[in-house]
Amino acid sequence: MLDPIRTVAIIGAGPSGLATAKYLLEERVFTNIVIYEQRQNVGGIWNFTPLPPDQPSPAKNAPCTHSTAQAIDIVTDHLPRFNTPMYEELETNLPHMLMQFSDTPFPERTQLFPSRETVLHYLEEYAAPVKHLIRFDHTVHGVRPKNGKENRGWEVMSRDLNSGRTVAESFDAVIAANGHCDWPLLPAIEGLDAWSKSHPESLHHSVSYKNAGRFVDKRVLLVGGGPSGADISHQIAAKCKQPLLRSQTTKSPYHTDAPNIRDLPGLVALAPEDHSARFTDGNIEPNIDEVVLCTGYAYSFPFLSALDPDIHAKGIHALPLYQNIFHAHFPTLAFIETPEMIVPFPLAESQAAVVARVFARRLPLPDRQDMEEWVAITSSQRGGDGRAFHALQPPRDLEYMKRLYAWTCEAEDGACETGEDSSRRGKMPREWDAQACWLRMNAAKMRKAFAAKGARRCEILSYEELGFSFAER
Repeated sequence: MLDPIRTVAIIGAGPSGLATAKYLLEERVFTNIVIYEQRQNVGGIWNFTPLPPDQPSPAKNAPCTHSTAQAIDIVTDHLPRFNTPMYEELETNLPHMLMQFSDTPFPERTQLFPSRETVLHYLEEYAAPVKHLIRFDHTVHGVRPKNGKENRGWEVMSRDLNSGRTVAESFDAVIAANGHCDWPLLPAIEGLDAWSKSHPESLHHSVSYKNAGRFVDKRVLLVGGGPSGADISHQIAAKCKQPLLRSQTTKSPYHTDAPNIRDLPGLVALAPEDHSARFTDGNIEPNIDEVVLCTGYAYSFPFLSALDPDIHAKGIHALPLYQNIFHAHFPTLAFIETPEMIVPFPLAESQAAVVARVFARRLPLPDRQDMEEWVAITSSQRGGDGRAFHALQPPRDLEYMKRLYAWTCEAEDGACETGEDSSRRGKMPREWDAQACWLRMNAAKMRKAFAAKGARRCEILSYEELGFSFAER
C-alpha cells in the first residue's frame, strides 16, 4: 500500500486531465489538486491553432524520431506555439454517444460525428466543476522525485508564462495527462532528409495540416494509413491534381476507395533530384510536387528527464507502466491515456477511476517486482516495449476498459478526509455493456457511411439514419 497521498499535480487540462481531476475530487481525501495547463483554456488537442507565417517553432525538447534532425526541423517550421493537429474541417472518427464522458452527453441535435468546434465547446462545459483547480499559462518543465527516492513525493517545477516566474512545489503524487499528439513521428525513408534539404516547402506532416488550399493542382503523395490519413487524403484529393497518390503499409479501418485516389504500397525511398518516389513493389512515381506524411506522433515527456536522462531519446520506451498507468519504479507517478487506437474519453475515465482509488489507498498495487514482471510479460505478448505495448486496437481497448472497471469495483470503502459517509465515495466510469461494445466495433463502418453522405452528413444525428441498428443477442 502506498504512503498516504493528499496532494496531487496533474499535467494538462485536456480531456484526460479534466476527467482525472473529477475522479480525484470524488474521493474526498485529497487536500490539494493542481492542474497545470500551458494554454489559456481547456481542451488540449481540441484547440485549433492557425498557422501564422511568421512564427517558427523551435525544435528543442523534441523527442527522437527515426529521421534526421533536418527533416524534423522542416516539418515543424512555422508551427504556432502549443500547436495541435486540429484542422479546419475535422470531424470526429467516433460517434458522439460512444466518445462522450459517462456523466456528460453531447447536446441534443449534435451531428453523429461532431465537428472539432462542437467537441471543444463540450469540453469547456465539462471542465466547469474543476476549472478552479487549473493554473492556466503554466508550463511544467521539471518533475523529479524528492531526495531521489520512491514514494517520498515529487518536486514539480513550473513556469508562469505571463510573469516568467519559476516555482518549485511539492506534491505526494503526479499524473501526466499531457497527451501525445503534438510532435510528429517521421518514418525511416531513404532520401527523406535529402528531400527536405532540396524541397523544404514541399514536405509536410499532418501536425501542420490545416486545410487543402496549398495543394490545388499539385501532384501529391500522402503517406500513412491511420484515421487522420484517411480523412486528410479525401480532403486533398478534392483539390490536387488527380489522382492523389496514397501510400499505406496497412489500411486503416477508416480506409475508403475513391476514384480520385490511387492506393500504393509502402514508400521505400524519395529521390529529390527528379521528384520521384519508389515503393515496395518496385513502382516509381515521378513528378511529385508535395509529400504529406500522416505517420503519427511521438510521445514527449521532457519534464521527466530528471527521472530518466534517456527519456528525451527513448520517449515511451523508457516508461515501464504497470497496466499502462503506473510507473513500476515510482508508483506515485501515473500516466493517463498513453494507449493508442482507443476510445479516448471513456478510456481516460477508466484509468482515472483506478488512479483515484489507488492514490486514495482504497486499491492496492502489487509490489515492484510483480509490476515489472507484468510489464515484461505484456511487452512480450504485444510485440515490444514501445508503441506496440500501448496499441489497444479494438477489441483490445474494450477488454482493457472492462478489466479496469472490474478493478475499480474492488475498492474498499475507506474513510473520508471530511468525515462524511464513505459508502457513496468515488465516481464510476462507463460499464461496457453489449450495446456499447457493438457501437465500438462498428464505429469505423459508421464513419465511412457518414462520410459517404457528403454535404448531407451534417443532418445525420443517429446511427439508425445510416442503416445501423443494435439487436441484442
